[in-house]
Amino acid sequence: MNSVFFVIFTLSVAILTIISPSEVLTSSLAGAEKAVNLSVSLAAVYAVWMGITKMAEQSGVNDFLAKAMKKPVRFLFGNVGEKAGKYAAMNISANLLGMGGIATPMGITAASEMDKTGNEYAMNMLFVLAATGIQLLPSNVIALREKAGSVSPSDIILPTFISTVLSTGIALAVTGLIFRKKRR
Repeated sequence: MNSVFFVIFTLSVAILTIISPSEVLTSSLAGAEKAVNLSVSLAAVYAVWMGITKMAEQSGVNDFLAKAMKKPVRFLFGNVGEKAGKYAAMNISANLLGMGGIATPMGITAASEMDKTGNEYAMNMLFVLAATGIQLLPSNVIALREKAGSVSPSDIILPTFISTVLSTGIALAVTGLIFRKKRR
């Protein structure tokens, strides 16, 4: 993917150099400034959510959440073990809140635990669920819209919920059909 972005960037700079050479440096600096501002804004959002996640872990909320989601996790992934189930539940919960960046390390840990037992079905189902995950509160997108100056950044909550429910339902059904023979 990096090579694709590199080619796009290089072609854009080359074309801009031909069309308007005086704008190359100005445009590059403006783009870099926007990228840094966006990165700082997202870092702040992630810092808040990582702090909340750490507090939830230390207070035992994660263990409660893992117990509460034991049946849905077992239904989705089969018998994956306690540690994999806990991290899968935390991954699903973080994705529900629209915190994909925070959900990723939990998903990787869950997939590693599933890999140890050779549960290919569970790993594929986790990947599909993380990629299409239902979002009750798309917090990162709301933060991006607010940073971009949106008058009503939370207007996307209902459309996001509807589209993610549909995409997740379809993806889970297809994955279940493809891997039904491999389920444990």
